[in-house]
Amino acid sequence: MMFSIAAINDTDSRNLWQPLAPTKEAQEFRLSQLYHDGLLRLQAKDYEKARELLESVLQDPLTSNAQVENSASGGHLSQLRFLALKNLGMVFVQQGPTYYESALRCYLQAVDIDGKDSVLWNQLGTLSCSMGSLSISRWAFEQGLVCSPNNWNCMEKLLEVLISIGDEVACLSVSKLILEHWPSHSRALHVKKTIEESEPIPFTPRGIDKLQPKHARLKFPEKRKASDGELDNTTASKKLKQKIEVQLSEASWIALACELLEILQKSGDVRVSIQLSSSSAKVTSSIEMKEFACKPGGTGIPVVDHSSTNDKEGAVLEEQPQERRSSRLERLRTRKPGKEELEFSTNKDLAKVVKQYLVPYLVSRVSTINCEQNSKVSLDCSEEASNLLDSESADVIAFVQSTYNNCGAYHVSHLLLEKIANRGILYQDTIVKILDLEKSTRLWGQERTPECSLFLSELYYDIGLLSSETSKKSSLMSEASYHLCKIIEYVAMEFPFHITGMDEKEHCNMTDVSEKNHNTVMDNNFLSNYSHCFWIRFFWLSAHLSQLEGDEVKAQRELSVVSSLFMDKDKMNCPPVSICLPHCKATKKLSIDRVLHEINLIEVNYLLKKSVSDMLEKNMHAECVDLLAPLLLSVNDVHFDVLCASGHEGSGFISIELSALDVLIKSCELVEQMYVDVFLGCHRRKLQILLARAGLEGSSTDNHAFSFSESQSNESLWLQWNHSVAEEVKAISQSASKIKSTINPIDFINKVPMEIIGDIQCLLLTLMCNIANLYFSKKSSGIGVPDSIELTERCYFVDAAIAFCKLQHLNFNAPIKSQTELVVAIHDILAEFGICCARGTDEAEEGTFLKLAIKHLLTLDMKLKSNIHSPKKGQETKFDLHTSSKDQFTESEKLSHDSPIPGSPNVSQQSHVLDNDLDKKARDAANTSENVSVERLSSESIPSSLDKENLGKSNTNVGYGSDSTHSEREIENNHIIECSDELAEDEREELELGIDNALDQCFYCLYGLNLRSDSSCEDDLVTHKNTSQGDYQTKEQCADVFQYILPYAKASSRTGLVKIRRVLRTIRKHFSQPPDDVLAANAIDKFLDDPELCEDKLLEEAESNGFLDSTMKVMFSENSFGKLQNTSSVESSDPYVEVYCNLYYLLAQSEEMSATDKWAGFVLTNEGEEFVEQNANLFKYDLLYNPMRFESWQKLANLYDEEVDLLLNDGSKQINVLGWRRNSNLPQRVEASRRRSRRCLLMTLALAKTASQQGEIHELLALVYYDGLQNVVPFYDQRSIIPLKGAEWKIFCENALSQFKKALKHKEDWSHPFYVGKLCEKLGYSHDIVFSYYTKAIALNPSAVDPFYRMHASRLKLLCKCGKQDEEALKVVAAHSFVQSTKESVMNIFSGLGCENSKSSMYVEDGISCTNSKLVGLHQFEKIWNLLYSDCLSALETCVEGDLKHFHKARYMISQGLYQRGGPGDLEKAKEELSFCFKSSRSSFTINMWEIDSMVKKGRRKTQGPCGNRRILEVHLAESSRKFITCIRKYTLFYLKLLEETGDISTLDRAYIFLRADKRPPQSELLWIYHEEEAAMILTKAKWSTILKQSN
Repeated sequence: MMFSIAAINDTDSRNLWQPLAPTKEAQEFRLSQLYHDGLLRLQAKDYEKARELLESVLQDPLTSNAQVENSASGGHLSQLRFLALKNLGMVFVQQGPTYYESALRCYLQAVDIDGKDSVLWNQLGTLSCSMGSLSISRWAFEQGLVCSPNNWNCMEKLLEVLISIGDEVACLSVSKLILEHWPSHSRALHVKKTIEESEPIPFTPRGIDKLQPKHARLKFPEKRKASDGELDNTTASKKLKQKIEVQLSEASWIALACELLEILQKSGDVRVSIQLSSSSAKVTSSIEMKEFACKPGGTGIPVVDHSSTNDKEGAVLEEQPQERRSSRLERLRTRKPGKEELEFSTNKDLAKVVKQYLVPYLVSRVSTINCEQNSKVSLDCSEEASNLLDSESADVIAFVQSTYNNCGAYHVSHLLLEKIANRGILYQDTIVKILDLEKSTRLWGQERTPECSLFLSELYYDIGLLSSETSKKSSLMSEASYHLCKIIEYVAMEFPFHITGMDEKEHCNMTDVSEKNHNTVMDNNFLSNYSHCFWIRFFWLSAHLSQLEGDEVKAQRELSVVSSLFMDKDKMNCPPVSICLPHCKATKKLSIDRVLHEINLIEVNYLLKKSVSDMLEKNMHAECVDLLAPLLLSVNDVHFDVLCASGHEGSGFISIELSALDVLIKSCELVEQMYVDVFLGCHRRKLQILLARAGLEGSSTDNHAFSFSESQSNESLWLQWNHSVAEEVKAISQSASKIKSTINPIDFINKVPMEIIGDIQCLLLTLMCNIANLYFSKKSSGIGVPDSIELTERCYFVDAAIAFCKLQHLNFNAPIKSQTELVVAIHDILAEFGICCARGTDEAEEGTFLKLAIKHLLTLDMKLKSNIHSPKKGQETKFDLHTSSKDQFTESEKLSHDSPIPGSPNVSQQSHVLDNDLDKKARDAANTSENVSVERLSSESIPSSLDKENLGKSNTNVGYGSDSTHSEREIENNHIIECSDELAEDEREELELGIDNALDQCFYCLYGLNLRSDSSCEDDLVTHKNTSQGDYQTKEQCADVFQYILPYAKASSRTGLVKIRRVLRTIRKHFSQPPDDVLAANAIDKFLDDPELCEDKLLEEAESNGFLDSTMKVMFSENSFGKLQNTSSVESSDPYVEVYCNLYYLLAQSEEMSATDKWAGFVLTNEGEEFVEQNANLFKYDLLYNPMRFESWQKLANLYDEEVDLLLNDGSKQINVLGWRRNSNLPQRVEASRRRSRRCLLMTLALAKTASQQGEIHELLALVYYDGLQNVVPFYDQRSIIPLKGAEWKIFCENALSQFKKALKHKEDWSHPFYVGKLCEKLGYSHDIVFSYYTKAIALNPSAVDPFYRMHASRLKLLCKCGKQDEEALKVVAAHSFVQSTKESVMNIFSGLGCENSKSSMYVEDGISCTNSKLVGLHQFEKIWNLLYSDCLSALETCVEGDLKHFHKARYMISQGLYQRGGPGDLEKAKEELSFCFKSSRSSFTINMWEIDSMVKKGRRKTQGPCGNRRILEVHLAESSRKFITCIRKYTLFYLKLLEETGDISTLDRAYIFLRADKRPPQSELLWIYHEEEAAMILTKAKWSTILKQSN
């Protein structure tokens, strides 16, 4: 489809037109048309034409490159390619078995494009089964079920394939799966019954061996039979007499070397004919299969790169062993239902169990291995080793074929050594055969290439390191030197004139390894003949041989050359990151980090001998850290050849490095400001070295157990080094505690390096896995382990678990859930091995981990509760004050990441402990744990340094110093970042439940104490193998438990103490009260109830300096008070004094002390009285031992004040005045509790330290005094029984007034001047003073209705009291007018009256009568009074508007004011105003009043008044129940009086019926308690009116 474009009027260039290329859309259309034509040919069964069309589609560049493109068209072409491959595979299948291989290749490429087509998987499985590739078939059908779980074809065919393979367990699972969907499936029933046959016949096939695969659409090949035809045709040919035929047992280099070595020893140099065995042929066919899937076939089909699907390829293209597994049936029959096989197998991998528990809780690190960057330069060593292993058979076969026409065994041996040196070989225990072959052919006459000599030298050096015999080791090292010398000889012969002087531009000094050791440099041409990798290997090996000879100077020079070569980017297009040496065991790879570390260790050795000791003597610890840290912490791996070099003599790099690390650790501890990153980095490095030296698997990146001697096992190595490892683990645990206790929490953001902590945790995990596999697995398998060794290993395991847990606590952003789960996981691991109560190393008592777990769980609970409800600054550090630095588990505060020091390691070691076969769920859980903690962080306070999605990976790098720019406020906010976010209710409950369960199990295992009060939950607690059976029947046991939990109980808030409340209750059973000798002289009760004690005198002296001492001497005798001050004397007199000093206070904090939460009237009962007394006793007992405790005095005062409040409130509702007066106990309790509350507050005031505390106590004391002045029920009925305003009443008023004024000085709260005004009014102070206090209260809180109401109600009372002629009173009332215009009008009238008075005085002097002037004055005063009266009523009306309509006090005052004014209609208005409290829509008389609460209403309606916006008022003081009942009584009597005077007989009648029927004390008392004549008269009228109405 081609076209051209030209201008219309262009006639000259017509012949020069060039056709344009077809568009991409046109090409796609053409391909689609070809594909469509191919389908039509396929439908017509024209397979050749269909194949041609479909192959042309696939060969087109558009479809072959479709997978690379990301555009929409690329996706369309990729789908077209998929369909073409799928249908081309069908074409090949239809063409017959000879094309099956091509069909298989098409299907494999198709599923690589789209693996979600179950039909395609079915076709692939059917085809591969027909070809005999059962592994591919199984994989295909399984993938088909993944895509479509209900696919019958895949399910039934998979069952038959599994029968053919012989996988009994999988076969049984598939049959059960089929029966779940189709219970009557005959084939599945038969298979299941056959496998699960319980009574097999002896000596006959059983289980799956009795089954044969059969399926209508599957073809199963017969078992392979050996035949002579399969052997190579050349084996049947006649062999020459001078040629020896060799039959290789396997296609491997070692096998070939062994055969050649045997020929040389027996027959000498004869021609060799090497043949492959049948097993080698199988391997060959497997290799060909691989190549077949990876190379394009003759059909020209484009090839898909499968490098990204190596795992899949391994499963698809390699045949797995077809072994019978009938033995698995025994486990199926014997395992318990619902349990994992792992739990019941005696051969289970205990290391895997440990990893599954702990891997999810590894602390995330910032730095990870950047494999992508490294792979740009060279292959990873593991990948290279895998490639060598995979291609070894093919290479051997190719080598055998290439050397068919050889010149003899020496010739083949020489070629073999050269081939191995150039190609590479994996280390094996039999690799020494290569060296034996080398020695046998060394004198053949053919010179070895430098590459081969270097390979052999490395091999000799590596095996020599592993040798434990000194003579043998020396001999092998000599051989290594010999081959290095051969390289020098070869170079000298090849390039005799290339030794020149040093070029100034050259930065790489290449040192000659001859005996003269003179400096030489090779020019570019010579260097280019051999790769940099070659010279790196050469000089590195030469340096190590020099070091073995004791020449460290030469070794350092040669290592410097290696370093220069590694970093010489001018001479190398791409410098290698590492050089792999797969043929070595001790040295797997060479890297720049390794070389620099070796150079650094030589320098460290020099510094230790010369400079460091002098620096330590001069206390130059910071300088020592700066000097040694970059040299020691610049490497991540432990190099086994260095370990071997230090070997059995105990000298070498390892001893040097360990000594230097000890010096560095000591300097970090002694430096003024600890370098946490260096400190932890040293411990990480030291533990890593010790674990590697002990031969532990996973301690280095090689990730395999390493035996340093041919005769030394891993177990013997561990026994040799386990003590040193245990000491280091203990040091790490103590260091974690020290870091938490010595560093300021604000500095944690720049101090704690998470990547190092994670590395140490990985190493500890390696240690625990090793102990589990070496010792715990033996015990579970019945293999005897000496008791002493078992006990020691148990201690080591517990220590490692504790250190692992403590390190997680340095991650201050770890979620509470994660921390709790880690404690539970470690507890479960220890319980799994029966050591959850075991002691740690050097611990005298059992349960080391459980004690620490309980401490930390209590801390987590305190953090959760306190931070959710009331997070406070400094709460975490308070806990530190009560814990030891050794075993401190402080509250988690803030996650911080710190980059390592210059030259320190920056590569994570977490991958070392993760096996390739580790369950993926464990890794996912680890990622989930990290994501959860990141989500909790959000972005509250730290801008950009902590990324919510990538915690710690974007953190600002910090060296020794602090570069942080975060403000103090941001850091403080992050201390509570975990719990300051609002948690959902269900999430919070889940966290609390998790902590509860963990605590209960820990207490149960450690002390045998079941904390669960609900007996139904007892079964949830698991009795472990070594669970304690302690029942706490003695004081000694209880005292021990209390001593243990005391530091953490002190640090906990009340919510935290609830967790150990049951423990405290259990302990109190043995310490119910203080000893009798202490109770005999109960000074607290004497102080609280002494009638001769003068409170007024105490109140006057309460804030004086000597008050406290004088009061204590009054309470206690001088001797006993002296003992209380001298703690040691008290301790000597009673061994349990610390229990007595703390138990009662902690119990009082944890118990439910408030009687308000009980039912109404609870305190009026004997039970309520006992409840209050028991709670008060807890504080009294505590004060006997701690009389100076501020909190106990304050809480005891609050307890008594609450009792008074409940007695009066509940008593007013449930007991009438007569009943109250007849029950002498209740009034006595009220008076006693008031007195005790006052005296407790006096002591609290004396102990108050801060101004805020003093102000609070002054307010409480004033309220207690004020409460005694109230004229309320049930003490008074406001009519016949009223308080006497005598001297005692006046003293109470003055005391309350004094305390409110003092409270006002400490804090300007509106309630203080409000109460001062009320007290001044009671004491008869001038009204101007009273109103000024009300005005101040209103100014402090303009929205409060209470002072506003009180102001204008008092003004109204004053107007009613003073009359209309009291000018001074009128002026005072006018000065505080509600409406400003009223005040101005009144002032104008008073001004006019002043003028009139002056005129009247003139008239009097002139003798003129002033009668008219007096009449005018009286009229004006009355006008003023009316104006002010209306102003007061208007102000009070504001108090009942909108949401304040139930503010009944204002309604009552308005009604009283209208009644007192007595104007026209005022009586009716008064009744209507008050009727709001006694009317409803259903009844003309009822009690429609509500207690006034203090809840602030939102969205209040704003009403407009005559003066603009009226004041918006809210209730800020709640009304007590006793005050409310009193108001009901007053209002009812007044309302009945209004009804009588207005003649509302019907309402009076309804009131009579209502009051007679209502038996509640507040209403029924109206008939019988007050002035009976008045009440009877009013109600009798109502009664007679009712009778008259009935008669009419």
